[in-house]
Amino acid sequence: MVSKRIKKSKIPVHDTVEPVRKEATGPSDIPAEKSVEQLIQELLKGPDEIVRSNAAGALGHRKSEKAVGSLILALKDKHVYVRHGAAWALGEIRSEKAIDALKLALNDEDEITRGKAAEALGKIQGH
Repeated sequence: MVSKRIKKSKIPVHDTVEPVRKEATGPSDIPAEKSVEQLIQELLKGPDEIVRSNAAGALGHRKSEKAVGSLILALKDKHVYVRHGAAWALGEIRSEKAIDALKLALNDEDEITRGKAAEALGKIQGH
């Protein structure tokens, strides 16, 4: 599928990786001008799991300490993608305030959430 898209586009061969990378990065579709406060509101009150998950990812990219409390709450979201994003984002922010919540997330019913929580703890605790 990717090769067809590259053939159809007029992108020179040496530039073919960047469009694919941009498409695969996820939270890049959230405009940079959105404030941390706006992203927190989307994380907590977004209409669906996609909006909330993207907000979690964007907050992780921003690495804002202001988002830690909301991301901790998002570790209990009913949708696994939101929990994945929240655990990942907490690992990116590396706040010690998240350690207890991430330890609890090690018992999440979802294997990927548990793995992301373990990775986040490793980043925070320097392992």
